[in-house]
Amino acid sequence: MKKSDRMIPIKQIAADHEQAAVNELGQTQRALSEHEMKLEQLKNYRTEYARLFQEHGSRGMDGSQLQAYQTFLAQLDTAIRRQVEVISQVEGQCVEKRDVWQQRHTRTEALGKTVERFQKTERSLEGKQEQRETDDHTNSQFWVMRHNK
Repeated sequence: MKKSDRMIPIKQIAADHEQAAVNELGQTQRALSEHEMKLEQLKNYRTEYARLFQEHGSRGMDGSQLQAYQTFLAQLDTAIRRQVEVISQVEGQCVEKRDVWQQRHTRTEALGKTVERFQKTERSLEGKQEQRETDDHTNSQFWVMRHNK
């Protein structure tokens, strides 16, 4: 079996691993987008709730209503901080997944180039072998013709 033929399954395994890394990176990037959208929604909701608080506060409210608004705004602030932390973690995961993909991509390309190099060498050797056989055949025909005269 030729070296190139032995290397092709290895290259395919590397390509499969690269594809798996691409899929994981894509999933992580989608998760990041979803978390960023959730953060935007929380911020918009907080802004709207704060606006309502100001509006109702300007008309006057009792202590329990004031406390309820302030408590809910504090809960929204906590949720926003947590969401920012989650985004930071997922961004780190994206960087890690991208690094893994790049390493696997580099390996797949290197194996591909190795297979190509082996195939080129094999073609060259086959060409030389064919030329040698052609030369041998020509020489033997020449020898037979020369000695049969």
